[in-house]
Amino acid sequence: MPALSLADVPGDLLLEIASYLECRADVYNLCLTNHRFFATVSSVLYASVTLNSAEQCTTTLNMLRRHPYIARHVRELVVKPGQLSSSDNQFNHSEKASSAVRDIAMSRVLDALVKFTWDFDDLPVYDDMWFALRVCCPQLRYVGTSVGTRVPNLHSHLFDFVDLRGFSLYLKQGFFESHLDIFSDEQQPTSRRFWDMLMHKCPNLQELVIDGVSPFPVDARPLSRARWPNLRRLVLGDVAVDWLPGDALAAPDAKSPFIEFLEAHPNLQSLGLSRSNVSHARLATMAPDTIKLRSFTGTLEQLQSIPHMHKYLDSVAFREPMRTRDVTALAVASLLQKLTSLTKLKISFMLHSMYDSGNLLRSLIASCPNLTHLELACGHKPSLQLELFAKTIRGFSKLRVLHLTVVKYPGDETLAAGAARIAMTNPRIKHFSLTLLPPSYPFGFPLPVLNFLPLPYRSKDSGSFTLTCDKHGLPQTLRGFERRRLTWPFGLGQTGRTKRYINDLRPAGSPGKRKSGLKGVFQLMTESSAAGEEMRIMVFCALMVFLALWGCWVGNRVGREDQLALRLVSS
Repeated sequence: MPALSLADVPGDLLLEIASYLECRADVYNLCLTNHRFFATVSSVLYASVTLNSAEQCTTTLNMLRRHPYIARHVRELVVKPGQLSSSDNQFNHSEKASSAVRDIAMSRVLDALVKFTWDFDDLPVYDDMWFALRVCCPQLRYVGTSVGTRVPNLHSHLFDFVDLRGFSLYLKQGFFESHLDIFSDEQQPTSRRFWDMLMHKCPNLQELVIDGVSPFPVDARPLSRARWPNLRRLVLGDVAVDWLPGDALAAPDAKSPFIEFLEAHPNLQSLGLSRSNVSHARLATMAPDTIKLRSFTGTLEQLQSIPHMHKYLDSVAFREPMRTRDVTALAVASLLQKLTSLTKLKISFMLHSMYDSGNLLRSLIASCPNLTHLELACGHKPSLQLELFAKTIRGFSKLRVLHLTVVKYPGDETLAAGAARIAMTNPRIKHFSLTLLPPSYPFGFPLPVLNFLPLPYRSKDSGSFTLTCDKHGLPQTLRGFERRRLTWPFGLGQTGRTKRYINDLRPAGSPGKRKSGLKGVFQLMTESSAAGEEMRIMVFCALMVFLALWGCWVGNRVGREDQLALRLVSS
């Protein structure tokens, strides 16, 4: 039977191979193999497209409009025109991005688009972008947008969507500063159209996100009257949906409208709350076994108030950091120990002094032995060394994904060295990220009286890493992508750089690692092995022989020159 070459592999097998590639760069390289591979694997590569600048929006969307056979694979599109700078740049970026989205939607090439998200500091300049998406993308069922200082007008096409499965609203800082009561006053036409779209035009809503961070929450109590039988996921930021504090005079066991809202949605599986939504005392009045949450995001007190749901939760994220002055690691661990099905955890600690994080990690390991995803942050003060962390997390025998954010310990190793140490010590963790935060003050000037000095903070280093192991499960290569950001004093701004690299983690002398030529000789000389020591001795002996021969040659040459000089003088 003749051998089957890679070029003759069936298309379904190529898609299966592409689904196992964990890095989008590898999928892209597979697409570039030949035209047939690109035509087949592009459905995986372009299934989700994220555009991070106005220029990228213009370039990429114009390319998709010219190539409908690629655009037909796009199922999710996220548009991020850029970061907020000046008002003129913000307007220009929003104008370019919204115009590009409108044009490609009107070309009707995004016929498979299911989810669209506008992520910026304000609404798009061209509101007819929503009209083009609604009319020309028949499969669109998930819509997300950001709202800043400008709010949708009464005749905005954003409120014309019908039968949505998901809606996301991200409230920016400008919104909280100017429009705190827009969603509570039902007499306002804009508020009435917004709630009418969600409550009456989208009866099959499955996901709803109204997120934002502010010390002054926006009032959105009409949400408590909505009923969506198929609601699966609800995320609320700093949004007030319960009664105002003046209504707290009611009986303690009386259920608030928001608690009745939760009990009316028994299919709810993921719930994200903030302290502004509902107090933990009110949350405790919920009837047991009304809903069986699988994922919860909120505060420590809110999680403590729903003990009847602990046995169902497999994912928990704490919205607020744990301050070690108020909450101890043992108190948190005792609560997590009750979550017997927990596999994903996001938790952060705010340290007020140098802290022994080894005890913190050990308490987490004892309470959450089945974790597969861990996102841990320890801020404000240096907390742990990467070497100690790499050794301690061996106790998480099932951990596969890790995200660590810490303040760099004085004299600790670099980001690349720490990542290599974690990979070598824990080869089962295939994907992880590290972020080293700058300290709250420059080391060497810890006194509060010197905090006014305009000294630069240390750079913030972050990196994402992917580990590849051989067939025996041993670490082979570590693919890294690092980002560095440095804030300069006197308001001089920020500078940043990025770096990509691949480190070979195999031990010295492994097959395929040895370099040839001069690089191989130099690598052998620098090895801390017996072969390296013998090579250094041989090079040293050869150098001594060379110096001896060179000395003899120089001595003979000087002697001949002296004899010639004497002959000239005597003659």
